[in-house]
Amino acid sequence: MLDVQEYRSDLVRLGMHKVAHQDVTLMDHMLRACTILQDMKAKEHICLAGLFHGVYGTEGLHNDDVESIPDWKRVEVREVVGPQVEQVIFNFSVMSYASLGKSFRNVMRPTGKPDIKDRRTGEDIPMDRDEFLDLLRMKLGDVLAHMPPQVGHSLVDLPTEYGGFWKMAAEYLGPDAISTWNKFTGGELCIDTEQK
Repeated sequence: MLDVQEYRSDLVRLGMHKVAHQDVTLMDHMLRACTILQDMKAKEHICLAGLFHGVYGTEGLHNDDVESIPDWKRVEVREVVGPQVEQVIFNFSVMSYASLGKSFRNVMRPTGKPDIKDRRTGEDIPMDRDEFLDLLRMKLGDVLAHMPPQVGHSLVDLPTEYGGFWKMAAEYLGPDAISTWNKFTGGELCIDTEQK
């Protein structure tokens, strides 16, 4: 299992402890996302990608105004996590959320293929179904990491804004994702596993 503490100094060196992310630091958010992915039994390289998922920013963090990611920064991240994981982080950072939703609708069909787009250029980000499902699982971990851990927390109101889509994604991703979903959402968003 991935030891997240092993990467804490790398996150600090990259400045993630100084970046605000709603009510916490970006580093705290990314640590939480990684823990959620581990609970979901995501592949180790996806948990590691989740630990660094915001290092370049995302559509939600930078909206559509993001500049190109400097090559030196990609090299620096690649040295920490390796080329395969860095590519997942890069894809996660530059993908358009609209294309993530469209791709999910596509892959729900037996022969459907993902159609992930780079939000900066509109170009295709090539990936197969398994790579897409890893990316979807990673985004689900990110979304669950926004769940308010206490009353009065001002993070995203997941049930109101995104509940239906992400509940369906958790169901599609299977029992481990459902279990984690139920653990972090509870209440009316719980997925009834008895009907499965």
